[in-house]
Amino acid sequence: MLGYGSVGKCALPILLRHIDIDPKNITILEADDKQFFFEQYELMNKRTGSELGIGYVVEQVTKANHKEVFSKYLEVGDYLIDLSVDIDGVEAADWCAKNDVMYINTSIENWPNEYQDEHFAYAQRTLYLSHERMRQTASNWKKDSATCIVTHGANPGLVSHFTKAAILDIADCFDIGDTYPVTKEDWAKLLQATGTKVIHISERDTQVSDDPKQQDEFVNTWSIEGFWAEGIAPAELGWGTHERKLPEGAGVHESGPRNTIYLDRPGAATLVRSWVPLGGDIIGFCIQHSEAITISDFFTVLDPYDGTPLYRPTVHYAYHPCDAAVVSMHELRMRNWELQPRQRIMNNEITSGIDELGVLLLGPKGGWWYGSQLSIEETRELVDDQNATTLQVVASLLGAIVWTINNPRMGYNEPEDLPHEEILATAKPYLGPITSVQTDWTPLKNRSPLYSEKAESDVFQFDNFLVK
Repeated sequence: MLGYGSVGKCALPILLRHIDIDPKNITILEADDKQFFFEQYELMNKRTGSELGIGYVVEQVTKANHKEVFSKYLEVGDYLIDLSVDIDGVEAADWCAKNDVMYINTSIENWPNEYQDEHFAYAQRTLYLSHERMRQTASNWKKDSATCIVTHGANPGLVSHFTKAAILDIADCFDIGDTYPVTKEDWAKLLQATGTKVIHISERDTQVSDDPKQQDEFVNTWSIEGFWAEGIAPAELGWGTHERKLPEGAGVHESGPRNTIYLDRPGAATLVRSWVPLGGDIIGFCIQHSEAITISDFFTVLDPYDGTPLYRPTVHYAYHPCDAAVVSMHELRMRNWELQPRQRIMNNEITSGIDELGVLLLGPKGGWWYGSQLSIEETRELVDDQNATTLQVVASLLGAIVWTINNPRMGYNEPEDLPHEEILATAKPYLGPITSVQTDWTPLKNRSPLYSEKAESDVFQFDNFLVK
């Protein structure tokens, strides 16, 4: 296991609960010494990792030494669970494929300072190019190489399976289609038949603590460095074929499927309207996320003659994090995007709240939301010292890891390539209530009459979702 942050700490006891493995065959590789927490945290039968024989190694993985380090700890048939930041996901996955090692990550990371400063054009800082680089690299692997799954956390990852489940529920409700979709083309055509124009990954985190955020402190329920990196990157979204005009400051890509666009401003400074069942209307950050790339690509219908896109939904994240993180992000913007000197991930100090994470499919037939409504109370019944946000990530990770162990030679996979029902069956016990609900919400509904706002005649144009 590469990295022992909040996700790694949550994942270990759950993996031991579900996977028949000798703990002595597990090694944690961590750049920063967190052995105190490792020694104190009970994993299984009231025993800590050290008592179980799990190895804990403090060693920095860099661009210069990563092959040497991986060779030291990994052998043919092993599994690298990459939960790191600042380790290039493409290079890690490539090493694993060439050395017959299974691999999974929750995001495609880059080496430190690569593609992350003002010397790089906006396009170079997009996840779209990271995915194109990943796909190009994987195209050189053997078809039956060790299974590799990229970007399979809660989102990206779990939400792709939510999307398929929502599509089937919509099709069943409106009696659309007469065969079960199997191929990518089947799924894309079924989504097209539902009339869906927009897919939001809509999330509202209401977890609150009894320890308020302090000045110059970033507080969140998951990786602060990860949220910061996503937030300061250009906003990015899958771009639908129904869209009439590009937003101001938008850029398009020159190669590949060209299914996404990017904006000339940070995702943390780009706000969009969305909706969740319990939280109602939300205004969320349109930060870059891999699911905007992979979902919009997977559900594209191409002209069989010339390969041009006939149908594609607009896909993007609409994220309202916990209140402490909203204030932290506002302060970060006041600091001109320089990360606060102190950071804190909320866990045991949380007093109440849920993480309501799902997908919102919108079209002429109305809206449909499908997702998880996991509370902090239910989280604590399932695993100690964690929060709902982290457990949703680990639930998805567990589903993909179990699938990989049962299918060890499936080569390169993105979340949409996996069987959604099988993944969800493994993950659902850790996701709290799963809700599939129809809604009449649109971005123009419930607007205040205090100020007039210009609206596009087609309610599902991106301009109507964008907060100005």
